[in-house]
Amino acid sequence: MRDLPDYSLGEWARAAPLAHGVRRLRNVAVDAYYARRPAAGHAALARELAGLDGRFVAFTIAFNLPEAVALLSQGLARVHPGVPLVVCDNSDDPAARARIAALCAARGHVYCALPRPPAIGSRGNASRSHAVALNWVWRNLIRPSRPSGFALLDHDLVPLVPDDLAARVAHHPIHGMVRRGPRGAWYLWPGFSLFDFSAVAGLKLDFGTDTPRGLDTGGQNWRVLYRRLAPSDIGRARTFQVLLEDPEVGAPEPFLLVDGFLHVGGAGHRGGGAAALARVRRAYEADPDGLFARLMAGAVPIAPTD
Repeated sequence: MRDLPDYSLGEWARAAPLAHGVRRLRNVAVDAYYARRPAAGHAALARELAGLDGRFVAFTIAFNLPEAVALLSQGLARVHPGVPLVVCDNSDDPAARARIAALCAARGHVYCALPRPPAIGSRGNASRSHAVALNWVWRNLIRPSRPSGFALLDHDLVPLVPDDLAARVAHHPIHGMVRRGPRGAWYLWPGFSLFDFSAVAGLKLDFGTDTPRGLDTGGQNWRVLYRRLAPSDIGRARTFQVLLEDPEVGAPEPFLLVDGFLHVGGAGHRGGGAAALARVRRAYEADPDGLFARLMAGAVPIAPTD
């Protein structure tokens, strides 16, 4: 919720601060309860993560699309071979979970089957479900494993060009795509955000939404972290709108490109989900080396929001 002085007299008359406060208390209680639930095979998972101590590690929240995880995995292996991937499975389709687990076993990724999401305040709300999952991962996987730094990546990102992700946070505590709400607060898009672990290890990070401030998943970190940072503390991702042509579609289709990662966007629902992902996969597999240059030829920079 917003700071109390930020509410207008009309909002006080409508008891908006009370409604926002009650919802916030509910979300905090739900997250705390969920964070105490262990994942299946948690002890073995902890041992796997212990082997990554001190390394820069990527984490992704998977949801019902093994094909997306496969393409993310393929791209990381090609252009970021030194970055381990931890796949945290939030799928509600048992068949998808089985396929994602098998893919991770075959490709050497750490796999975590997240506990079933809480029924209150998350099921049916994609942003909230993503936030609950990220909070579980922060508390149960990232903090205990103590990587040198970590990336939070959407499962429908496709890495296209080599980069040193760890170097992105060597001189900044955070790096990513800034999204600003209507009241001046901002947050990093959790689909591509990088953190220096030492800068946030002692914080109670909260990837929840902050709807009263107009902030989506990750917005609660405005209160915990972002509002305390100077502009020089923030590494800004280079973001572009790019067009991908596909003969089967018949027209160029817009996508987001962030620091060399192509974002399919809403792969769980947009354009049939799997269909949109299949179009990207065809373009990627046809020319993985030349796709980035092709996209950048018609790229339009996305202006920063602050």
